[in-house]
Amino acid sequence: MVGAELSEGLTEKVNEFRVMSAPLESAMRELEYAQTLLKARAESDIAQTVPALGALAEILDISSLDLLMSRDRLAFVHDAMQRQGLSETEVAQQMRALVTPDQSRADLKALGISEQISEQIS
Repeated sequence: MVGAELSEGLTEKVNEFRVMSAPLESAMRELEYAQTLLKARAESDIAQTVPALGALAEILDISSLDLLMSRDRLAFVHDAMQRQGLSETEVAQQMRALVTPDQSRADLKALGISEQISEQIS
């Protein structure tokens, strides 16, 4: 009888935990979704404000927001280039196809992103 009572007590505690945690889990999912929407909106705003940054993010398949928040933007860009298997010349060529060279070069330099890439865009 003691074993059955113990089992019932444990089952009750597990059910209580599930009931109590369900709203929290739902709230966490909603917050994650809201954060995803917020990040997408910020990315869109960034791409509109600084087209060169949007183009670079697209070419390197990175988040412009993550790039801007990184401690070492240059290292972030170089890591992304390596993951994509792209050289600075290839990135520059693709950038020229997406944005005007003069403005993109100035924008990337102002953001502290690779002088080599920004020089090759022109």
